[in-house]
Amino acid sequence: MADPLDVHQFCCSICLEPYTDPVSIPCGHNFCKLCIGSYWDTSELSCCPLCKEKFYKRPELRINYSFREVVNHFKSATPSPLVSRKGSEARAGEVPCDVCTDVKLKAKKSCLVCMASYCEIHLEPHNTAAALSRHKLVEPIRNLEDRICKKHEKVLELFCKEEERFICQICAQTDHRRHQVVTAEVASQQKMIQIKRRGREVELMIQDRQKRIEGINHSMRQTNENAQRQMETSIKVFTSVMNSIQKTHKDLMKEIKVRHDAEQKRFEELIAELRKEIDELEKKNVELQQLSHIEDHISLLQAFSEAHTLPPTQNWPSIPVNEVDFLDYIRTSLISAKEFIKTEIKQQEVTELKKLQKYAVDVTIDADTAGPWLLVSEDGKQVRQSPKKHKIPTSMARFTEDTFAVATQAFSTGRHYWEVGVKGKSNWLLGVASSSLRRNEHIVPCPDNGLWTLSHQDGGKYCALTKNPFPLMLSLPPQRVGVFVDYEERQVSFFNVLAKTHIYTFTGCKFTGRIYPIFDPCLAAEKKEVAPLEIMIVEITK
Repeated sequence: MADPLDVHQFCCSICLEPYTDPVSIPCGHNFCKLCIGSYWDTSELSCCPLCKEKFYKRPELRINYSFREVVNHFKSATPSPLVSRKGSEARAGEVPCDVCTDVKLKAKKSCLVCMASYCEIHLEPHNTAAALSRHKLVEPIRNLEDRICKKHEKVLELFCKEEERFICQICAQTDHRRHQVVTAEVASQQKMIQIKRRGREVELMIQDRQKRIEGINHSMRQTNENAQRQMETSIKVFTSVMNSIQKTHKDLMKEIKVRHDAEQKRFEELIAELRKEIDELEKKNVELQQLSHIEDHISLLQAFSEAHTLPPTQNWPSIPVNEVDFLDYIRTSLISAKEFIKTEIKQQEVTELKKLQKYAVDVTIDADTAGPWLLVSEDGKQVRQSPKKHKIPTSMARFTEDTFAVATQAFSTGRHYWEVGVKGKSNWLLGVASSSLRRNEHIVPCPDNGLWTLSHQDGGKYCALTKNPFPLMLSLPPQRVGVFVDYEERQVSFFNVLAKTHIYTFTGCKFTGRIYPIFDPCLAAEKKEVAPLEIMIVEITK
């Protein structure tokens, strides 16, 4: 049997069947007479379907009878190639061969010189003919006409970098002669570098957002866990409180019943005594009535002494009702319940403080932010008032109009806790500050100005420095203050560490960017050295 190459040699490039009435055209290619005639009938200009050579006058077609005999002999020994290649039919979405007529086969390559797409059979001349082998073949392209310059009808094989569009050779020599022009291949390579670079950027952006999603999911889990703990804690506390109140109420009801039963018993005993006396008196009344009917004087006088004597009775004054006043009992019970609630709350505060202390961070004071009236220790753990104003280097980070100093550490996410010793301090301010503070201006501490702080002033006055300072009534003055920040929950909380009690919490804080722990030892009236604010080592509360 003939090999595949022999099959191609005896097949028409248009119908893909062995030649029927083969004819040769001036360029040397062979076709079926009917196929090439039909092809030219539908074309504006007569040209070769394979090499695209143009014939300005339609060639006269003459059958090559000798070649037809060879083809007929070949037909008897070889099946139709089209039948053997049905699996190569162009499907929807695939680029079809431009030369195939009856059945459009899938294109294997597109020629940018011929501006046509060819199936494997019709591509054969480009692989064998020397003149066609120099044509540029690419993967099949739909709408090849888009690759032709509409102005000059030349292939768009160059790229103008200024205007970011494809141009032809004539465009490059005329309208774009002063522009930076490169070949499409070079432009594609350059764009590929940009695509890879942008791809890496996109991957990093995806990774960043995936990490943020993980962070948000982690925060959601923490929020859910916290809400669950709070609900469980509230149920536990209120159940204990309600049980205590119910027990107190039950005891009160029991006491009222006991006293009521005692009064009832007393009344019943009095009634029994009175009924007994009534019985004796009724007997005496009968005896007196009988005596009044005796006519014998001697007998009357003899019976009179005994009958006239009354039976022993009690002196019955008005019987008072003992109104039992349970108000004192109720008051005592409520005071007891109140103390129980305070104990429960205190226990919950201790539990909360222990939980927050697990978020302890190492905080140090940045000496470059402290003004000329402050002294910061070498280890950055203390800040105090200086006995006199001292010279310090100029710094954009320094607070020049206030006695503030912030920590070296800044937070823009997460939970953080630290403790500050305030023992011996008559004035102080603690909390967190926004990084956007204008440090060369005087700042009024309040959330609107980016400060969430607690202060203590002479006379034992404690305040949460809101827009209108909120006074705090503390049962025990703190000697050690715990500060807790939850960036995602937008909260800043303060605790009396030694008393194990909650002092105050700022909620809904409008954090923007980084926030810093802030310290202000405040200036004493006499401008003399006083006790420092000291960052303490956090020890888990027992």
